Amino acid sequence: MRKSFAVYAATVDEANEGWVWFDSALPSRTIVKVTNDGARRSVYCVSRKIDENFLANYNTGSRTRITDVDVNEALVMSQWYRDALGGIVTTTRSDGKRVGLTIAQSKMPLWGSIRAACHHPDIVARVGTRLGVLGAWLGLIGLVPPVFNLRGVKADDLAVGWTQISVAVIGTKLRSFT
Repeated sequence: MRKSFAVYAATVDEANEGWVWFDSALPSRTIVKVTNDGARRSVYCVSRKIDENFLANYNTGSRTRITDVDVNEALVMSQWYRDALGGIVTTTRSDGKRVGLTIAQSKMPLWGSIRAACHHPDIVARVGTRLGVLGAWLGLIGLVPPVFNLRGVKADDLAVGWTQISVAVIGTKLRSFT
């Protein structure tokens, strides 16, 4: 869905949460990709649906209020996501500023979940996800020698093969920098 949104700041309680609030037909807690059309930057996060309870909670206090008229154009997100999307400025009562954003449901649920965790405002979620992905890759690499041994490949041949692969990968990376 490509749309011009009035972007509002998240409440203090939700500043470190990994979601954005907007009026959508998507089920709540769906992984979405939010793209800033102007800056060509995107983040993955969880979508939440703006409902009456959210509006009642959000509209208390001294912050800019979301009216019933604005609810279908409102997007509530934390400073973390606004900065990641290119420094989006929030809407005030009088300016009526809109930002062109595209919000799409993640087509690959596992990949979208991993990306959402890597884009999460909480450092613990980001580090934990990255360490988990690293551990999975190292586990897969650790399975290579036993699998080749079962197929009759000698350890010396395997070492030579890994060396050749490493040199090829590093050489390709070095050529791309020049």
